[in-house]
Amino acid sequence: MRITEFLDRFVFTRKCVACSELLSYDMRREAFCDKCRAQWEKAKTEECARCGMAVCECSCMTKTLSESGAICHKKAVFYSSYKPIQHNLIMFLKHNSTPRVAGFVAGQLAHILKSDAELPQISSEDTVVTFVPRSRSAILKYGHDQSEMLAKELAERCELPFEVLLERKKGGKVQKKLNAKERAKNARKLYSLSVRDENVKGRTVVLVDDIVTTGASMAACVSPLVKAGARYVVCLSVATTELRK
Repeated sequence: MRITEFLDRFVFTRKCVACSELLSYDMRREAFCDKCRAQWEKAKTEECARCGMAVCECSCMTKTLSESGAICHKKAVFYSSYKPIQHNLIMFLKHNSTPRVAGFVAGQLAHILKSDAELPQISSEDTVVTFVPRSRSAILKYGHDQSEMLAKELAERCELPFEVLLERKKGGKVQKKLNAKERAKNARKLYSLSVRDENVKGRTVVLVDDIVTTGASMAACVSPLVKAGARYVVCLSVATTELRK
């Protein structure tokens, strides 16, 4: 047995991100224990109140996001702080840069992206994966940008190019402390294109974020991409708050 395998088997510990149960070596690439994984799979089948489809197949958007020019919003689960599986996973992603968990989530997003026949053709020639940038203060606090991490993992699994197309400016208020109107106004000032229009024009952009609430931050990122000439912008997130009829 090589030293790396010995350490992986007997020294490094892996825990379920939802219930903190210790995972075996055979589950070293999983985010959940078997029980929580079953609940995760069930959460993916919750019906959207608007279209009636399972959330992992739903393309519905918030009004803010639909007005930005995005063609759809794909997501894996509905989020609520009262749903421990979804909540604990999102919190783990925000606070940790664990490759095992990022890889699991990216695999879930890759399956959604590849299995939806209604999406425009996704190919490495004219598609790029990017992300909604996290605030600098959050990156300094936690040491990573969870959306960037997921976007990179997704691009690798789908064999697509990854590029940083957007930047988040200094300042602004904390989005989660604002109401819907305040979020939209605040977000419009925060995000801008970080590359020349030529890097975006004519391409399909897959825009990744961990969670979408009102859609204000993602919409503020979609708008400059559309303005720069993106052919399509496909929004993709791990979770979203439930959409009402």
